[in-house]
Amino acid sequence: MRLFSVSNGVQADVKMGVSRIETLQTLLSKHGAPGSLGCSKSDGDLEPIFVASDSELPPEDTPELISEFLGVNDYIDLHPHLFPLAKSKTSGNLICALRRAYADDASQWYENSSQAPWPIVEAKIGGPGMRLLALNSEHLMRRIVCECDFAGERTELIDLYNDQLGKNRIQDKALDQPYEPGSVKKLGYGVDKYVLLRVGPFPDIYESLALGHAKKADESSALISAEASNSKISGFASTFLFYAKLLSSFPNRNEEARDAARMCLRMPLPSIGLTVDDFREVAVLGQIADPSDSDEEVLAKLQVMYEKMRDHENNDPRSSGNNDMTPEQIALDEANHLLDTTALTGAKWSAIRSKLAEIYKSVGRNDMAAFVNHKSS
Repeated sequence: MRLFSVSNGVQADVKMGVSRIETLQTLLSKHGAPGSLGCSKSDGDLEPIFVASDSELPPEDTPELISEFLGVNDYIDLHPHLFPLAKSKTSGNLICALRRAYADDASQWYENSSQAPWPIVEAKIGGPGMRLLALNSEHLMRRIVCECDFAGERTELIDLYNDQLGKNRIQDKALDQPYEPGSVKKLGYGVDKYVLLRVGPFPDIYESLALGHAKKADESSALISAEASNSKISGFASTFLFYAKLLSSFPNRNEEARDAARMCLRMPLPSIGLTVDDFREVAVLGQIADPSDSDEEVLAKLQVMYEKMRDHENNDPRSSGNNDMTPEQIALDEANHLLDTTALTGAKWSAIRSKLAEIYKSVGRNDMAAFVNHKSS
């Protein structure tokens, strides 16, 4: 078990954004994380990360060696908006909750995470981005029990999952109902389609469906599946990256693939994917870089295009522009830019935490300042 230090206020925010954390961690440890690249192993590979408040931590004069042993400082080079929940013993990848901080009316792509459940993602310490797994913890947990029930494995997790449901504690009333064993087989469409119909949208399932249609040369159905993912999952560039890859696999779709790839640059760049290879795919499909370019050249060219698109949008008379933005919107835009450029330049996330906290503090977002930089609380 690893230890993660937060303030009491941050701990309260996490419990609001991620429902039933302990249950989620147990399900992940027993079953693995569906849709993940390096966290899918079951039977204890995912080690829960213990959340400790300030009052529960050792005193400040605890020797550095002990702090390192406890893991208190392990996560400083994790994306600042991520809260670690579990870590794979084999891959080192993390399952995290993503706290998004966008004003309600700042953009069509974002929502204010102070009122919305936090998405669950896979990430790496020091990695440029993340991989979306589920829009919230309840979606992911219900998918896990659906898979267990359908496969007839680890069915004891169903009772654990159902505990505390039906008590009006879950925001989504459809997910506040206990899962009834046999529901997947009763519907008769298989577990993936059941999950999409009865639980919620999952990007990896949409990708699987789209690729299945493409394999059968059903271009129309493949594109419909990918477009459904784009429409139901907002604010994550990875769905448009997959759409671009899918388009590029069909004849006479290169321009559409280019446009879909470039759409990724209008969204939070860390949401492109888990590794630099994902950023490379955006650059190549977007006709921004050549396949033979080095990673450094790819990221440099992406940054040039990103800044060009950003300047164009800021100077476009058809858009509201900074003159019509509230101070909070301007600050959040500055914070987004800092996060985006860090992802593109390969800088350490730890190096921007103080600056990011200052931006949030400047407009009264002390909650976010404390979240991204513990020292600012």
